[in-house]
Amino acid sequence: MGKSLIQVANQSNVTIGVNSIIPLGSVQRRYGCNLRLSGNGIECSGEGYYKVDASVSVSPTAVGPVTVALYNNGVQIPGAIAYGSVATADTPVTLAIVATLRQSCCCDSADNLTLMLISIEDRKSVV
Repeated sequence: MGKSLIQVANQSNVTIGVNSIIPLGSVQRRYGCNLRLSGNGIECSGEGYYKVDASVSVSPTAVGPVTVALYNNGVQIPGAIAYGSVATADTPVTLAIVATLRQSCCCDSADNLTLMLISIEDRKSVV
């Protein structure tokens, strides 16, 4: 079981739509060989448990709810979702997700973790 850590950050303003993957930016720190930035996701390729700690700042152009979820290979991880609400358009709201992921296969398989901005209507399907 390998010990790895990756820290990524996107410090630029990016405009994305609902049901879009959130760009992760660039690698700030990386230790070990089991985690790497792959496009807009984190590739996790070593057997073991991984803690995901994500913080997303969103400035919606409209008033209302904001939802961000963590996905593994395109499937939402149960409980890895953050809800917020914006009372004034273009007001930033920070959403945090903390989750644990188990990678049970060895080197021949890799998980791809992504963050997605989703609509509140999807809330019922992810409970």
